[in-house]
Amino acid sequence: MEIKDFLLQMDPLPRVSGYEDELARFLKTEFSKHAEVSVDKMGNVVALKKGDGTGPKVMIAAHMDEIGMMVSVVTDEGFVKFTCIGGIDKRNILAQEVIIHGREKVFGIIGIKPPHLVTAEEQKKVIDFFDMAIDTGYSKESLDKLVRSGDIITFNTKMTELKGGKMTGRALDNIVGVAVMYAAMKNLEFMKHKADVYFVASTQEEVGYRGAKTATHVIKPDIGIAVDVTFGRTPGLSETESFELGKGPCISVGPNFTRKMFEDLKKAAKKGNTPHQIEVRPRIGGTDAYIIQIGEGGVMTGDIGIPLKYMHSTNETVQLSDIENGGKLISDYILSLNSKEDEKCS
Repeated sequence: MEIKDFLLQMDPLPRVSGYEDELARFLKTEFSKHAEVSVDKMGNVVALKKGDGTGPKVMIAAHMDEIGMMVSVVTDEGFVKFTCIGGIDKRNILAQEVIIHGREKVFGIIGIKPPHLVTAEEQKKVIDFFDMAIDTGYSKESLDKLVRSGDIITFNTKMTELKGGKMTGRALDNIVGVAVMYAAMKNLEFMKHKADVYFVASTQEEVGYRGAKTATHVIKPDIGIAVDVTFGRTPGLSETESFELGKGPCISVGPNFTRKMFEDLKKAAKKGNTPHQIEVRPRIGGTDAYIIQIGEGGVMTGDIGIPLKYMHSTNETVQLSDIENGGKLISDYILSLNSKEDEKCS
């Protein structure tokens, strides 16, 4: 399956943190065509590409969950009040279309007060979540038969292809990383490698890196690589905090990433003529690398980021070639381990 088609098939599947089951079932099926697949107690989908038994254990992790919402209560007037799961930006969800995943899917909109009736003081403020509500058109009596407290809510944005090989849609953070793993997994079918490679589509990254934490504990890797998105270049963002789409994946450098891993990933990129960028990240956190690095007494850890514009909005945007080059970088790195001694944290 081509990367674009792989993304399009993942797109409609709800995957709010803690509720990744539908996407997990799809990935189990697709990954099984290329590797040995299992699903662990945290819901992580783990695909193992075995080496010849003489190399290190490498864990590649890309979280599959998305930010979203959850029903808190249905009001007497028939409006759905909600709370958020993960880092939703309240500036950009007003008037958005949503799907409530109840006993059946219920379409709704996040209503907004007409500007004619907004006070001068209200115009200066960002509306808080507890002041918002979803309008489905149903009465409370009808909604009570369809929707319960705790049902998840996703944005009703369909992935679309833009000009220049770009894709836009909701929650590409981080099915993009999953697609990078898929590309690498397929590449390795044509390579002889010593390393045992565990591809982990991890759960609950958006609420605390939980899937990656438990996967690291179980797999006990010698080497870990987190694959996620990073900030794409848009007006108003500087060259030090954002990266251009189409110029390749970013290799992270900073205290959260083992220096040797940074250097080895760069060497693999240069040897394979893979376009890449360097991201300087002095602080910890933001990807599964944070928790992999300190797992099991310390893991040699690297990080690869795919530039993405409009992060945590309903129209995130990426370049397909960056995803493909991210997969190539990982598979080339795995191949480079054939000529090395067993890698350990250092």
